Formats: sequence, structure tokens, C-alpha cells
Amino acid sequence: MPACRTPEHRPLWVVLARKCNHSAFNGGRRTPSDYSDVTCTAPGCMGRWRTKAAYVDTLPDAR
Repeated sequence: MPACRTPEHRPLWVVLARKCNHSAFNGGRRTPSDYSDVTCTAPGCMGRWRTKAAYVDTLPDAR
């Protein structure tokens, strides 16, 4: 899915997986990574992306 690029949605971005990855290649186990999985929770927005940008440290974890 593409990343959310709507500036008004930024307060609604949350981290699904912080600095880790879950892959079928390792049995679905958590593996450390430089990248985090981020999603936009705005209604109708399907944005989801992986990034290692510094702004991830300011985002809350998804519940």
C-alpha cells in the first residue's frame, strides 16, 4: 500500500511495528530492523508504509 501523503492526516499516523519486521521467511517471528511499519488511521485512508525516518520516534504505537 502507498504511504499517506496528506499533511492533515499526520496526527493520525501510528506505528504498527517499531524497528522490527515479521516475515514468513523466519516463521513469523519478530526480527530487529532499522525500519518501522507505519499506518494512517484517518477514515478512508489506506496508507501503510515502512520507513526508517526519524519522525517515527515522535509517533505513538498502535493499540
